[in-house]
Amino acid sequence: MGVAPAAAPAAAVEQASARVTSMATAVTDAPPSAPLRVTLDSLVPSTIPRTGAVTVTGRIVNRSDETWSSLNVYLLTSATPIRSRADLARAADTEATAPIGGQGRLTTPGLFEPVGDLAPGESVSYRLSVPRHDLAISGEPGVYWVAVHVLGASAEGRDLVADGRARTFMPLLPRPGSGAGARDRTRLALVVPLERWVRRGAAGRLQDTEGWLQAVQADGRLDRLLRLTGRTRQPLTWALDPALLDAVSSLARGNPPLDPAETAGSGSSPSASPTDGDAASPSASAGADGSSDGASGGQGGGQGGGQGGGGVAVDAARRWLEVFRREAPSHDIVALPYGNLDVASVLSHPSGSPLQKLYVTAGRLSTDTLARHGVTDATPGLDPLGGLLPAAALRRADPGSVVILSDEAFPDAGQPALTPAGRAPVVLTDSAAGSGGPAPNSRFGALNLRQRLLSDAALHAMSSARDQPLVVSTPSAWDPGATWSQSAFFHGLHVPWLDMVDLSSVLATASPPARGSAAPAPVYPDAQRAQELPAANLRASLHLDRVGGVFDRLLKDNRTVGGTVSRMAVLASSGYARRAPTDVLAHARAARGYVRLLMSRVRVEGPEFVMMSGESGPIQVTLANDLAERVTVGLAVRTPGSDLRIDPVEPVTLGPGRRTSIRLETHSRHIGVHSVVLLTTDADGAPLGSRTQFTVRTSNVSTVVWVVMGGGLALLVVAIGVRLFRRVRRRKATHGPLLPRGPSSGSGPEGGPPTGRPDRELRT
Repeated sequence: MGVAPAAAPAAAVEQASARVTSMATAVTDAPPSAPLRVTLDSLVPSTIPRTGAVTVTGRIVNRSDETWSSLNVYLLTSATPIRSRADLARAADTEATAPIGGQGRLTTPGLFEPVGDLAPGESVSYRLSVPRHDLAISGEPGVYWVAVHVLGASAEGRDLVADGRARTFMPLLPRPGSGAGARDRTRLALVVPLERWVRRGAAGRLQDTEGWLQAVQADGRLDRLLRLTGRTRQPLTWALDPALLDAVSSLARGNPPLDPAETAGSGSSPSASPTDGDAASPSASAGADGSSDGASGGQGGGQGGGQGGGGVAVDAARRWLEVFRREAPSHDIVALPYGNLDVASVLSHPSGSPLQKLYVTAGRLSTDTLARHGVTDATPGLDPLGGLLPAAALRRADPGSVVILSDEAFPDAGQPALTPAGRAPVVLTDSAAGSGGPAPNSRFGALNLRQRLLSDAALHAMSSARDQPLVVSTPSAWDPGATWSQSAFFHGLHVPWLDMVDLSSVLATASPPARGSAAPAPVYPDAQRAQELPAANLRASLHLDRVGGVFDRLLKDNRTVGGTVSRMAVLASSGYARRAPTDVLAHARAARGYVRLLMSRVRVEGPEFVMMSGESGPIQVTLANDLAERVTVGLAVRTPGSDLRIDPVEPVTLGPGRRTSIRLETHSRHIGVHSVVLLTTDADGAPLGSRTQFTVRTSNVSTVVWVVMGGGLALLVVAIGVRLFRRVRRRKATHGPLLPRGPSSGSGPEGGPPTGRPDRELRT
């Protein structure tokens, strides 16, 4: 696969993810030359009626530096309808000032509205209501332009050029009682992504908390989206990234860090108050991985610390989660891999590659996260940000999931649902209908987007493809705009000729592939392949996930740390990470260093030098736990280049702040100096990070003592033997025992023979 350079230009990434960037905001104003900005807030009815009136409301804002007086608001329409979807797409892309083929503004008194004067910065609302018979349209079925023009006088006078304008589409279908009216019906499946880029710092705290607060608070983007789509009872599908729920949950809990509370007075805290900001990573984490947590790349890290806005953020996040949990059971949900994993990068690696484990991990985390929020019946699926996937990724996707792609991936497909045997089904979304309404208004404002959806659906219903559903996905960062509640979005989609369905229904009614037909290959441009995440990001995710597993096994009672670290790990391989892969990689490495630093607080202490006087003997070491959690810790022993042997030690459990002594039984058959390294491990033997090293001198003194004692005994025996030998030999030489000599035996004063006896008697 192609690997993107580590520091891909942001502009190139934005182009590759056009569905994200072009639809990220709902602000597309009139051309800069237009002094007045005109909005379309409501349009009733949503289709051109046979009788009655068309009523449009909105607001006019004076964004110039001069006062505009005698303002009038006019309605105008195109005379003839747009009859094909291709023409509709071209019309939606025209300049805001392009003519719409109308008969002119409706200037008859009563058909326009005077709104008076407007000073700089001021705004005024308007309301136009025009009877159906006064609309300057031919009445043929199709899609008509409907526009609002505002004209006024400035210091330079008055002319016939609109000083502000807004426009959209309105469909007109054949009369319901006619044969064409009975025939021209279709289905619309609307997919609404619920996602946002989730970034976490080294200690696990959510970053960009200000942005999250703005999104979930009243009338924020996510609040608008949830209230708009959550309350409808018309079928639709949420493409949900569960990482979004975790992010809002972090905000609701005050944005706590990952690490368990440290014991009082430990004095070796890895971070006195970890904030996960641009420069808040523990210093040791940089040494572990050669990077630091400071590389945020301007991605909002400066808002990462603290309590995420305090009570305001907590209350807003809790309210949002309550609404979600209440509305989720009534919706069809496609659960994306956690963090909307960049599956194009992950699944492009060969089968059996360890990197593909990220896909399994992201799916498991997605299921677990949704279950914690009460969602147990979601369908696993993929919805890549660019709308495209390579063939390898489609082959390796879980067959039980659904893949949502743009129709640009399979331009020759005859239906929106592809169901290849043994593979994950693919649902193709209509890229044209999902591209929004015409300028100068917000292309993805609720009203403008609704009218584009209706118009495309109407032309689809009038075509030969009417039996196939029209599947449309809103932008991944869709903001329905501040006037979403006035648009009556779903009420306007409730028309007689259109049935709303969800993706489950689309797949259930899809035609099976022809027997023996091969699955077509998707279109996947080289430019897309070049934007895939580098393998370094994927490896960093794997390494962080493994370290999190070790930390989880270390903690005796805490069974959430492993999952939390896994979530942090997968975020490093999110599809959103393509925007700044180098910065995301640095954060993942810093997080791994931080977790290692936490684990190193379970440490081993030993002597500097040990003298052994025999072949075996004990060595006393100490295990200490400076965490505020019970831990199960073992010891690994290394004696490089030595015959010194230490008996294995069973893992022990230590309470918070506890220490214990461990007796190591040591054996050696040689005299010398040995190096010993002790490492703390989890119960499975994985190193935790703490180590101690000392020297053992083995002298075998007991053996020397026994040798000396044996030698002394041998000398004693030899001496006794020699003495006995000499005594025996002397007895033999005197033919008996020698008589004692001296005064006691009658000898003379000089030691001579006793006096008074002949000398011969002494020799008898």
